[in-house]
Amino acid sequence: MERIIEEAKSYAPFKLRGVYSGVGGREGVDGLIEKARKADFNLIVWFVNPRWGEARYRTAYFPCGADCKDDLLSYLMEKAHENGIKVWAWFGFMGYRELLKKHPDWSAVYPDGSTTLERPCEGYCPMNPANPEVVEFWKRAMLEVVENYDIDGINFEDDYGYGYCGQHYSFDEYNRRGFARFLEERGFAKSFEWPGDVLKDEELRKLWVEYKCEVVENLTRELYSAIKKVKPKLEVSLAVSPDLEWSKSAFGVDWVELGRRGLFDALTFMVYTADDAKLETTVKNVFESMKDSKAKPIIIIGWELRNSPPAAWVRQALLVRKLGGEDIMVFWDGGLDKTESWEAFARLFKAMGTGE
Repeated sequence: MERIIEEAKSYAPFKLRGVYSGVGGREGVDGLIEKARKADFNLIVWFVNPRWGEARYRTAYFPCGADCKDDLLSYLMEKAHENGIKVWAWFGFMGYRELLKKHPDWSAVYPDGSTTLERPCEGYCPMNPANPEVVEFWKRAMLEVVENYDIDGINFEDDYGYGYCGQHYSFDEYNRRGFARFLEERGFAKSFEWPGDVLKDEELRKLWVEYKCEVVENLTRELYSAIKKVKPKLEVSLAVSPDLEWSKSAFGVDWVELGRRGLFDALTFMVYTADDAKLETTVKNVFESMKDSKAKPIIIIGWELRNSPPAAWVRQALLVRKLGGEDIMVFWDGGLDKTESWEAFARLFKAMGTGE
């Protein structure tokens, strides 16, 4: 640890020092703010709406429990801003069972015609991003947060596209028609059976992934434009896997193109590994891929460090700085609690930029 702290002195401080959290209740928020303040984190990325369970702010779009009725987001923002800490709303786009019961046609559809309402994926109920009613729901739900709260940013989950298990669906009529138009525009003349040939024909599979990326790009443009119209200076970011090909296949997220076209202000890359060599290789690849991007790349470390000592956490953070990362995010406060790593980050951040 001492060698890490000594080496940190020769590097400029991180500009943005963020920690992810999903803590609930006022007591939990108070504890989070105090720990973040003492460790010199200047950003909290807080999970506001549920993949399951209940929202943490007053909403007309998601289930509302104690944290929602208490408007915990307002409380968090008040306490954070009092301590010079910014708040980004970490916003998920997954569906939930009661919503899909009301709107079963919003569900994503498997090749056999069953839906994610009937057969959830890993407990989730993803919706169909090609359905314009789904897009409108997402936009209205997201703008509810943007318009009603003085948040500093909004951080999309990468499941806002085709969602968890997205490579296994959505073979519905909206996507069939959209894919047919996509193929026609590209001069694809070969006839095919839907959806069977898309699943087994290599050429069609590649085109299907390209189509999904186009759907998500158009969706991104609509959501990003809606936010910026209301609050032009709000920071809009996307949490994404560093594996580009997997992201494209599973979620329809081509983060290289989304960043290049300026459809996010920042991309936060979930580089979760306990292997420092793998971290270095991945971060170098991310920075190389993003060199002509309009969006800023930010590395997130953690999760796989949840059983590692504090020195491993700060060593990886310093490695990101050495590779040129100007910002750092840590996932998550629970991992810092478990490994007692808050104080290690306090020491790291305090040491940076203090001398040769």
